[in-house]
Amino acid sequence: SLSAQVRINEVHYHPASEDIHEKYIELLNTGAAPVNLDGWRFSDGVDFTFTNVSIPAGGFLVVAADLVTFTNLHPTATNVVGNWTGRLSNSDEDIDLDHATGARADSVHYADKGDWAVRQCGPLDHNHRGWLWNAAHDGGGSSLELINPALSNNHGQNWGASLVPNGTPGAPNSILQTNIAPIILD
Repeated sequence: SLSAQVRINEVHYHPASEDIHEKYIELLNTGAAPVNLDGWRFSDGVDFTFTNVSIPAGGFLVVAADLVTFTNLHPTATNVVGNWTGRLSNSDEDIDLDHATGARADSVHYADKGDWAVRQCGPLDHNHRGWLWNAAHDGGGSSLELINPALSNNHGQNWGASLVPNGTPGAPNSILQTNIAPIILD
């Protein structure tokens, strides 16, 4: 099915600037044919309904929180739509993409801890050290990028921080890999 080809591929949910207008979600068409998203919508995370816009085969579509802010930051990015309502959480969120029929096309639940981050030793506090979650995509200047688009995007182990400041909207992910270690689920 055409819809199975369209997936959430990159999320800039917590910019270092703390400016909510810099946030974006990138979709990837993994299929061999273009997909028209007319009537599709983000129904959770943010609200946005697509008009007559297509994603080319193997191509990207960026959905920006604010088109003017996005274009100023990423002038070379093409195939961009935007001005969603609502806001992405800086820490934990469900993003749901639905077909025009209302059926679910894709869904990602990202976080800034667990499989989505790295556990690190915290600062000394009364002669003891605790643990902290650290993720460069959580306000550290990176976006959250899917590593291997051939595998499920439902698991934090298949996501990581972009190597490029503010991510790679409209272009292949900076951490893209086709051969990764197995994802351990249980």
